Amino acid sequence: MDERLPLIVVTGFLGSGKTTLIRRFIETPEGGDSGLMVNEFGEAGVDHRLLVHASEAVELIDGGCLCCARRADVAKAMHDLVRMAKTGSRAGGGLRRAILETSGLTDPAPVIATLARDPWLKAHVRLASVVAVVDAVAGLRNLEHRPEAHRQVAIADTVVLTKGDMRAAVPPAQLAAAVRAISPDARILDAQDETFRLADVLAGRDSLHAPPSPFLADAPEHDSEVSSFTLSLEGALDWPAFTLWLSALLHAHGDRILRVKGLLRTTSSDRPLAIHGVQHVMHPPTHLPERDAGPSFLVFIARGIRKAEIELSLARLLERCAPFAAREARTGSQDGNQALLLHH
Repeated sequence: MDERLPLIVVTGFLGSGKTTLIRRFIETPEGGDSGLMVNEFGEAGVDHRLLVHASEAVELIDGGCLCCARRADVAKAMHDLVRMAKTGSRAGGGLRRAILETSGLTDPAPVIATLARDPWLKAHVRLASVVAVVDAVAGLRNLEHRPEAHRQVAIADTVVLTKGDMRAAVPPAQLAAAVRAISPDARILDAQDETFRLADVLAGRDSLHAPPSPFLADAPEHDSEVSSFTLSLEGALDWPAFTLWLSALLHAHGDRILRVKGLLRTTSSDRPLAIHGVQHVMHPPTHLPERDAGPSFLVFIARGIRKAEIELSLARLLERCAPFAAREARTGSQDGNQALLLHH
């Protein structure tokens, strides 16, 4: 049993309704044992022992865009919450989960990378879900014109649609289609739906490790440089060679590969593997039950990289994966990595 503290990252553009969702959840019996980190001070009625303020150093760059300069405070806040969870140093007992609410102009990927690269946090915290909140009034416009909103949805595994009951709201199906064009495998939930439950989103259940959906049709490409596409794979992959290829790909192009997720049959296991990565960071693969078996596939959400480029790179690997893996094992040479990178 994984005893690490589950972390739920809640992102979304300014005014999308992130704080409202979190406040509603922590006021329920299920959410009362949540630790909260926020980028900005708020007025949520949370016990002061739980409200750990993770203020980011922000600098103004060209064009009036906000860029988060350092994220050490986020790591410190997570350390505080983990210790609180282990010691039970709060009224009512220990913490069951941590919720990180990013500011509306934040790209959550660097925050996730910071947490994933901290050895102590990796041993004590597991990333359970990345939730993007998109409102039905301004969300469609934000997705079209705000790169931050686009990236927030691209990285999320769960998208919650809010404000659908407002007069100026666009139809839920139209907003869901816009989300699906960016992130075809995301779980999309409507906060106005009578079956919607906050605990399904914020309780810390592993959305990231659920088997992804094999979308056979790629999302349509738009004027934006961000696109999503699916690679269908036949047979069992050579797992050591594949991990070398994917590591080299993310090392060289992680800034442009916003998210990769997939279900794989490999030569190293008789059970399917679910993989998930955000930019330069790959999370440990998860073994799935045989009932979740199916054809292997990878879903990429990338900026400025075309499907054909990654297909060609992977095809080169599959043609010579066995000798390449053997050579790497014998020599530890780095030369092979260069051969697997995308060519421009």
